Amino acid sequence: MIRLLTFILITAVLVFCTVWFANNPGNMTIVWLGYRFDGSIGMVALGLLALTVVLVLVWRGWTMIANSPGWIGRLLGSRRRKKGQQALTMGLLELASGDVRQALKHTRAVDRYLEDDTLTRLLTAQAAELDGNNDAAKRQFEAMLEKPDSAFFGLRGLLQLALKADDREAALDYAERAHRLRPRNPAVIVTLFDLLLTSRRWDRALSLLVDAQKASVFDEQELTRRRALLITAKAEDAIAAGENAEAIKLLRKALSASAEFTGAAVLLAGLYRDLKQDAKARDVVMQSWRVAPSAALGTIYRETLTGDPLLQVKSVEKLVATNPEHVESQIVLAEAALEADLWGVARSNLEKAMASKAEARHYRLLADLELRENQDGAKARDLLIKASHANPDPDWRCGACGAETDRWVVSCPSCHSFGSVDWRAPLRVHQDNTAKSPDTRAKDPVALEQDGTVIDHDNDGAPSPTDQTSKGNQPAI
Repeated sequence: MIRLLTFILITAVLVFCTVWFANNPGNMTIVWLGYRFDGSIGMVALGLLALTVVLVLVWRGWTMIANSPGWIGRLLGSRRRKKGQQALTMGLLELASGDVRQALKHTRAVDRYLEDDTLTRLLTAQAAELDGNNDAAKRQFEAMLEKPDSAFFGLRGLLQLALKADDREAALDYAERAHRLRPRNPAVIVTLFDLLLTSRRWDRALSLLVDAQKASVFDEQELTRRRALLITAKAEDAIAAGENAEAIKLLRKALSASAEFTGAAVLLAGLYRDLKQDAKARDVVMQSWRVAPSAALGTIYRETLTGDPLLQVKSVEKLVATNPEHVESQIVLAEAALEADLWGVARSNLEKAMASKAEARHYRLLADLELRENQDGAKARDLLIKASHANPDPDWRCGACGAETDRWVVSCPSCHSFGSVDWRAPLRVHQDNTAKSPDTRAKDPVALEQDGTVIDHDNDGAPSPTDQTSKGNQPAI
């Protein structure tokens, strides 16, 4: 629509000018260099217009001739870049397919058609690495360090080679240099963080969490957890060095950051116990018990109690009152009641604990109860047999690989997973014998599945006084 209006407007102007010159012909005389020219105004205007068109055409022609070398060069350069990009694409595809020989062939084409050698070096290095020639790959990555725009990618390549060779010191150096170039790169932050943990550089890892927060590598909850873990790791080193005051300060700081952190609570309560500050140890256990009860905390709490067993039961009841429905509360009260010969309290709490999940320690406590209360050695022996088939007891265990440790550590000694060690029971798969023939099933123990774990119980149809056979989630013993 706009073009049509423009065309109409120009046409109208030309028609108007033509009519105007026709109605006002006029005459013009030009004398120049001894020559005389007489003509109408319209002819003079037409001549000037024609001269302008000729000059414009001459100028355009001269411009095209003058710029033809650059235009031809751009045309040829475009073709070279197209061939180079095609060779680069094919090289990457060959690398992905595992054909190193063809990838190197395309690398030479990339080098021939593309002026920037960064892509060539990167493709060559990756092909050499895939071919197992790490020395050649390292040379290419090191050459990339000479240019600022490719230095980061060279450091990333050298970092991967160092990790593959298990050269932790070199990998840490490359990671630090890469992080200085790009402090908010998530992959570099995570790798550097893991390397700092391996070298036990807790302060540097804590400062790195600031960059991790800016780069949104971890959410706020994970940042808080990692910060508490690192502070606790520093406290652990302080305990090993005999700096107990510094360790207490750090552990309290860790618990302030994450109140449900059992590892820090166990270390702090255990340190107070070792320093004979039993009241402070019980206060730490009491505060942590509200949010995260554990058998390790319960053991420390009972070890700090002295005096009459009945008074100890009263102290344990105060602890249990902060989280009465938790299974660890029922277990620790049953243990204290058993020591005080309160058979009914011990049995009722054991039954409550076993209602959710029967564990080996429950059967051992029941066996001890049978010996103390009824002097029934046969029943105690049966319960100990059941304990050998029951769900295993919780312990300090890695959630990533399942390895067991004798104490809490910030990283698993087996798989080096950070913050994976916690107070937990191992997973256990038990053989299900319910598919046996009817005759065999009547004689041998059958398997009963509880919460995804299979335990044994006798199928004799005559439960003992300690058996619980309700049809709900109450376990059978």
